[in-house]
Amino acid sequence: MKYFREFFNPFSWKLAWRDARPQWMSLLLYSSSVIAGVAALVAILSFRNDVFLTVDDQARELLGADLELRTTNPFPEQVISFIDSIGGSTASAVEFNSMVSYHFEGISRLSQIRAIDGPFPIYGNITTEPADAAQNYQERKTALVEQSAMNQFGVSVGDTIRVGGIPIAIEGALVSVPGEAAAFSLIGPRVYIPKDVLEGSGLLDRGSRVTYKEYFGFESPELTASVVEAFRPLSREHRVRIETVETRKQDFESIVDNLAKFLGLIAFIALLLGGLGVSSAIYVYIKRKSGAVATLRCLGMPKEKILAAFAIQIAILGLVGAVAGTAIGIFIQFYIPVLFMDLLPIAIVQQISLQAVTLGLVTGVLVSVVFSLLPLAAISTISPLLTLRNTEFSPIAALSKKVKTVTLAISLTFLIVIVGFLTESFIVAIAFTLSLIFFIFLLWGVAALLIAGVKKLRLKSFSYTMRQGMANLFRPNNQTTMLVTTLGMGMLLIGTLYLSQDMLLQRINFETGENMPDLVFYDIQSDQNQELLATIEESNGIVMVNVPIVSMRLASRKGRTIQEIRADTTSDISGWALGREYRVTYRSHLSEAETILEGEWIPEADGIGSVVPISISTQIKEELQLEVGDSLGFNVQGVPVNTVVASVREVDFQRPEPNFFVVFPEGVLEPAPQFYAATVRADSRSDIFAIQEAVVNRFPNISAIDISVALDSVRQFLDKVALAIRFMALFSILTGFIVLASSIAISRKQRTKESVLLRTLGAAKSQVGSIQTIEYGLLGLLASLTGLLLAFAASWGLAFFYFDITFVPDFLTLILITIIIMVSAILIGWSGSRHIFKHSPLEILRLETT
Repeated sequence: MKYFREFFNPFSWKLAWRDARPQWMSLLLYSSSVIAGVAALVAILSFRNDVFLTVDDQARELLGADLELRTTNPFPEQVISFIDSIGGSTASAVEFNSMVSYHFEGISRLSQIRAIDGPFPIYGNITTEPADAAQNYQERKTALVEQSAMNQFGVSVGDTIRVGGIPIAIEGALVSVPGEAAAFSLIGPRVYIPKDVLEGSGLLDRGSRVTYKEYFGFESPELTASVVEAFRPLSREHRVRIETVETRKQDFESIVDNLAKFLGLIAFIALLLGGLGVSSAIYVYIKRKSGAVATLRCLGMPKEKILAAFAIQIAILGLVGAVAGTAIGIFIQFYIPVLFMDLLPIAIVQQISLQAVTLGLVTGVLVSVVFSLLPLAAISTISPLLTLRNTEFSPIAALSKKVKTVTLAISLTFLIVIVGFLTESFIVAIAFTLSLIFFIFLLWGVAALLIAGVKKLRLKSFSYTMRQGMANLFRPNNQTTMLVTTLGMGMLLIGTLYLSQDMLLQRINFETGENMPDLVFYDIQSDQNQELLATIEESNGIVMVNVPIVSMRLASRKGRTIQEIRADTTSDISGWALGREYRVTYRSHLSEAETILEGEWIPEADGIGSVVPISISTQIKEELQLEVGDSLGFNVQGVPVNTVVASVREVDFQRPEPNFFVVFPEGVLEPAPQFYAATVRADSRSDIFAIQEAVVNRFPNISAIDISVALDSVRQFLDKVALAIRFMALFSILTGFIVLASSIAISRKQRTKESVLLRTLGAAKSQVGSIQTIEYGLLGLLASLTGLLLAFAASWGLAFFYFDITFVPDFLTLILITIIIMVSAILIGWSGSRHIFKHSPLEILRLETT
């Protein structure tokens, strides 16, 4: 309590001001370590607030209507009658994927077709070039085509494309659609056409994956709610999904909230590293001021007043750092939407968030104070006798075990509270904070080992400048381990992110696989299959896989109907697995992507008259909680089929070929309505284009996936997501550089004296410069190695235990990142030492002593 009272004593404030005035620049550097963390935190929280405010303001545009009804089959008569009885503004859509030829003799691309009838979107506007194209395309029977696709394929307004076998003129370029992000086009270019163009086209034949939608606009939310409530019984009966403005808003806010929490935790890491930097700087500062404190104690000044004066300095400097960080965070806030521009379905309306600003200011000050508690507490242990003793004072070592424990407990609680606020879960906060502390200690340990290794490497065979530069790493108060740890954490984040992304691409990189297909064809009708295979062979293609596919739904599980299971409130069986449409195949052999884990593979059966032995994947086993011998009943397009689980397969669904949750034996499903899928390999890109064009021209309803194009789309999407995460991880690197600048300021006098001594003894400026370059370059190298060693370990674990692939990192990129870190460290080091090279040794000494 006495310490707290002294904090408000005017004399303590005067003492703090007088002591800080001659060295305020150095003190500002001490507290600047929190700037990057506060900036990142304020920017992310402000961005989150902007998104939520925008969603509240533009909620209807997210859906484009007040109510959306969606199903994968044409709406039955009962549903159509209900729709006709609703009234209000309505629009309908049929959505599916189809091959689109952007030139009659050019390249085709699998595209997302939206066949619209009516004023969609009811709320918001489709942006096109020219601007009136969205109003005219339905009336003129023309199309709106993704702008990026038009640019890529060199087509323009007025040109003709072919959707399946339907020629249709381009009315305009599709720029944006309410509620859809630009990244959505990575799946395939979006093409809007009038719904009545589909009549008689054959594009919606059996086997095609089609989504049917109806949109409604109502005068009030209450009317929407009453319509939804009235429709629910029909929704359950006919498997029609209901989506309202509120449900779409909740889904989107949940995604953004989770993203903000994740990025907020990355920002928190930068803030924590900044706190460690402050703690280290204040430790050195208190150590340097111990003589002055001892003198004040000799003059009779109470230790409470001295401690209060230092606490005031730290609090004010923390506030300055927090204000600077908050200002930078507000600036960054207005540029964060650029990182997510292609991933957001709405244009963000931005404003300054008072909540984010307040949190940034409070957090910045508290981080500075809380992380300075240990060195501050050491002031009370400084004895007046220290003025008479020529001994080295160690602030932390002088503290009692009780004080250390209490201080560390306060710091840990503070960290958990901050993370709890960011994640809205104190269980997650405790787990994350403890894990982060573990990794920091791990980084610290690796850094200490590497630094010890450098110390042993100072071989006599090295040049003098090399040995001196290496020796400078061990200068007293140099904070080398702290610097390597903070910079290393940034490298750990960036390295792990990069290596993980690279592994994902390796996992799905089929372009170089000798046994991997180049094309996948699907929606092949039974009467088209043989002719398709002949067409592929005529075009120099090799058919690798050709499988029949039968659609069915689950009717019962272990003797209980699906309705009974859904009505059972105690059941925890996956609703997704119970209600989905199963697309299964039949064959007598396993594919290369399958391995039997349990039971016995049955190749043939005797029709549907008896119980059919089937094989299920491990995913379905877990979702439906099944074992070998359990029964399943299927509805095969109106025909009941009873089955028993004969085997469980592990399936590699990452392979670019048709894989199935359920496989029937031969002799059962052959008479059922079915369609086919095929994978094809070709010798060259020209053959791939030729095969694709031949199939599209002859079979307009068949869709094709070019594996290399799909891979490029995945890579582009991962790059867009990774860009934002890397940007946030850079704040940890920035924090490390700020701590480096702070360290240089702390040891400025010592570095100056060393340089003056070297130059007085005859060393050239180039030698002194080389020594400093080696020192700072080694700092950057050690930091990079510290982070990358742990990043390699984490990534190897992911590759071996999760992705099940050989870990082959891209060393060239990581070496380039390391060089950038080293060069940055050298430049920062030189910027703090350039005065040494501008003057003679005598002038430098005069400048430093005045």
